[in-house]
Amino acid sequence: MSELELGNEFDAPSQDDWLQAVETALRGKAAETLTSNDLAGFSRQPLYTEANSTTRDNPSGMPGFAPFTRGAKPLNNKFLPWHIAQRIIIGRKSADNDAILTDLAGGVSAITLDFSENSADAKTLDALLKGVMFDIAPLSLASASPDNAQTVLAFLDEHGVGDVPVYLNLSANDAVAWADIAESRRSARLMTANGAAYHAQGAGVPQELGWMLAELTEGLRALEATGMDTAEALSKITLTVSADVDFFATLAKIRAMRVLFANITAAVGVSDIAPQIHAETSLRAFSDVDPWVNILRATSAAMGAGIAGVEMLTIAPCTATSAADNTLTRRIARNTQVILQEESYIGHVADAAGGSWYIESLTTQLAEAAWDAFQKIEAAGGISQAQAHINETLTEARAAFDAAIDSRAMPLVGVSAFPNLEEAPLETGRDKGYRLSAAYEQLRHAAQKAKPKVFLANIGDMARFTPRANFAANVYAAGGLHALSGEGSTDAVAIAEAFKKSNAKLAVICGSDDDYDSHAEAVANALKEAGATHIALAGNPRAIPAIDAYCFAGCAALSFLKDIHKTLGL
Repeated sequence: MSELELGNEFDAPSQDDWLQAVETALRGKAAETLTSNDLAGFSRQPLYTEANSTTRDNPSGMPGFAPFTRGAKPLNNKFLPWHIAQRIIIGRKSADNDAILTDLAGGVSAITLDFSENSADAKTLDALLKGVMFDIAPLSLASASPDNAQTVLAFLDEHGVGDVPVYLNLSANDAVAWADIAESRRSARLMTANGAAYHAQGAGVPQELGWMLAELTEGLRALEATGMDTAEALSKITLTVSADVDFFATLAKIRAMRVLFANITAAVGVSDIAPQIHAETSLRAFSDVDPWVNILRATSAAMGAGIAGVEMLTIAPCTATSAADNTLTRRIARNTQVILQEESYIGHVADAAGGSWYIESLTTQLAEAAWDAFQKIEAAGGISQAQAHINETLTEARAAFDAAIDSRAMPLVGVSAFPNLEEAPLETGRDKGYRLSAAYEQLRHAAQKAKPKVFLANIGDMARFTPRANFAANVYAAGGLHALSGEGSTDAVAIAEAFKKSNAKLAVICGSDDDYDSHAEAVANALKEAGATHIALAGNPRAIPAIDAYCFAGCAALSFLKDIHKTLGL
C-alpha cells in the first residue's frame, strides 16, 4: 500500500491509516460513500494516490511524441499557444464585418463562420469578410453544407487567397466528394469528427468521445476509399470537442481524446500523427437567466481546454443562447482567452496537469469508457448504422440530467440556485440543442410580466424560521416568484392578516419542526380562510389537509414550480 507524504515533520501514514481515519470521521460509514458518480459518465474518488494511477507502469511520454497524451507539440508557442477563435453566426444580430474586424483587432486569430441559421452568397461574404487577412486568421466553417463550402472556396479564389489554412468541417460523406481539394489546397481540412454535437444533445463524456471516434473512423475509411493516403486522410480531419464547466473533466477529456486517436493511428500504421483539436465552450450549461454567470462557466471551460493544449478554442459570448450578442459580450468572450494566454500564462507549460494522480486516473478512465462506447458503435456497423442506439442513449442521458435538475441535485447558479429576480431574462434565441436551464427559463419568462408574489408565513422568531424562509424564497424565485416575508409569529390569525395585506395569492409556511408540530395546522387553516389559493410548507410532508404541497431539500422543485404556475394560470 502506498504512503501519503505530508512533509518531513510528519509521519507518513499509509492509505489504510487514512481510510480508517475517514471512517472514524464518518461515524462508521465506508469511505466509498464519498465517491461521486457523475451523470456525465464517470466516478470520482475522495483521494487519489499513486495506486490510482498507471503513470509509473505506463508513462504517457513527452509532449510532441506519440501517443501525444501530453500535447501535440514538444514546445508551446508562448505568443499564441492556441488559436483564439470567435464564432460569427451568419444572419445573427451584431454578427457583421465591424464585429469581425473588432474581434481581430482585439486578439482573435481565427474566424468561425456558422451557417446554422442562414446561408451566405458571394455578396454576403464580400460584405462580411471585407478586410480579413486569411493568411494570418484561418477560416473555419460550422454547420456548413457542401454548397456553403463551395461558396466560401469560390470567395477565396475570387479574392486571390492561396493555399491558406481553411477548415471546411464537412461530414464524412460530403468530405469525400471534396477529396480533390487536397491537391489545390493542401492546407485545407475537409471534415470534422464532431463530439461537441453529441454533447449538445445531452451525451455524457464517454459517449461524446466514443461517438466522435466512430465519426473519425468512418471519415478515414471514406477518404481512403478515394485513394487518399492514410496519413494524408488523417491530416484532413479535425476533432471538435466541447469544453464544459467541469474543469477537470474537460482537461481529462482532451487528454483522453489523444489517447483514443493514438489507438486509431497505431492500428493503421501512422502513429506519428497528432490530432488537431478544436474545443468550443458548451452551451448546454449556458442560461438566458442571469447570463453573466455564463462568463464564469466559459472561463472554467476555457481553462480546462487551454491547459489540455488544444489547437483552437472558441468561447461563446455569455449571451450566446439569447436572441442577440452585443459589443460588450463579444469583447468579454475574446478577452477571456487573451487573459488566459497573456496574463495567466496558461499556454506556457505543456500538459501542466500531467502527473497528477487525479488527472491521470480520470484520463485513463475516460479513455477506457469512450473506447467501449466506440466499440458498441462499430459492432452496430458504424456511426451511420447506429442512430437508434445513439438516440436511445441520448434519451436516457437527458432523462438523468432532467431528474437531477428537477430535484436541484445539480444546482444551476443564477437559475435554480440563488436566482436574481432583479435581472430580467434575456430574449430567448433559436434552439441551441439540449440545455439544462431551459425548463426553469420557461417559468421565468412566463412569470416576468405578472411578477407573482408568495407570502412567507413565518412561524416563531427569526432564528427559527430564517433557514427555511431563505430556502423557500430561493425555490420560488427559481420560478420567477417574488417572496414577501412575514415578521414571524405563533398567532395564526395575525399571520393570516399579514398575508391579506401582502396582496399575494400564494403562501408558504416556514419555521422549525417543533413550531410546525405546534402551529402549522392552525396557520394553514387561517391562510386558507384568508383566501390563499395555494399553501405550501417548507419541510417534509405532514398530514395537514389545508396544505397543498411541500418543498424541501431534494424535492422535485421544478415540478413543484410548474404546478404553482398552473395554479396561477401563467
